Amino acid sequence: MSTNDSAATIPVSDDLKIAAVAAGCTVAFTLVLRFGLAARNVSFLVRLLPLVPYFLYVFTRRIDLGSLDTVRNWSVLTLLITIIGLGFYAI
Repeated sequence: MSTNDSAATIPVSDDLKIAAVAAGCTVAFTLVLRFGLAARNVSFLVRLLPLVPYFLYVFTRRIDLGSLDTVRNWSVLTLLITIIGLGFYAI
């Protein structure tokens, strides 16, 4: 038996990391709108707002964005759009 657990350290792709942030923000956005802000009449498409940066990420894969194209930047953009959306309904 080998003591090397290479199966336990599977690398996670950048796409999966950004998708996880987008999914988490989408769920949080919907829950805060519904239960935190009591905004029950918000459109389904509005509740999907945090997914926009993820789709931008997917569709701009062929474009060289240089140093701006990092998981951190796409995740921050997703969080900012979520916060801006919440701010719009909070005011």
